[in-house]
Amino acid sequence: MNKDHVEVLISVYKKFGNANADTTNIKMTDMNENGIEITCNDDVIFVPFITKVEDHDGYKDAIIELYASVKEDSSTSKVQKNMVEFMDSFKTLVISSIKDGQPVSSYSPFVKEGDAFYICISSVAKHYHAIKQNPNNISVFFIQDEKEAKSLFARVRVSLNVVAEFVDDAKRADIMDKFEKLNPNESALSFIKTMKDFYVVKLTPKTGRYVKGFGAAYDIEGLKIANEERVNNPHIKQH
Repeated sequence: MNKDHVEVLISVYKKFGNANADTTNIKMTDMNENGIEITCNDDVIFVPFITKVEDHDGYKDAIIELYASVKEDSSTSKVQKNMVEFMDSFKTLVISSIKDGQPVSSYSPFVKEGDAFYICISSVAKHYHAIKQNPNNISVFFIQDEKEAKSLFARVRVSLNVVAEFVDDAKRADIMDKFEKLNPNESALSFIKTMKDFYVVKLTPKTGRYVKGFGAAYDIEGLKIANEERVNNPHIKQH
């Protein structure tokens, strides 16, 4: 193994394994169409390829693709920018709430203002009562479309623990105006804004996690990346 090969292994290991480890004794101990196994001292991790290898000639391209993803700028500012752009690409969010001890899954269109999300929900809906009952036990979720993901097991996603607050009439009117500006072709809004059973709820993020893919998970505080370090959770190949 030459110097360049060792550099690749070290870079990959530090992303998917222990970023602070002594990598003097590092080597690749196995490889198949799904990924590579790296051993560093007594630590063994399995790193999946971004794209599964279809034939022998594909291994080189798979390793180059993996290495390129590792070398991509991963500064906090870049990660933060990517996360915000990802969330801003959505017009709806997935909501998880609790009613009478039972989970409720739903969704809602939203307006983002500052570091908060505003949703419009009807008192007829099950999630309205869940949010009313447990305003401090709510999670919202953004996830990459299956068709755009390179791997179904590594879809880009953001999950946020949020606190809910029902807004007053003045704020409701302001947010409904913003809904109309953001969705000028949404004819239902002219009806919804006149209905008394539709409420606007402010969702304030507290903590969460942003996952860019395998080996790239970041903790969130509010809507900010908590720190530059990825969550250290290496994949271990089953023997």
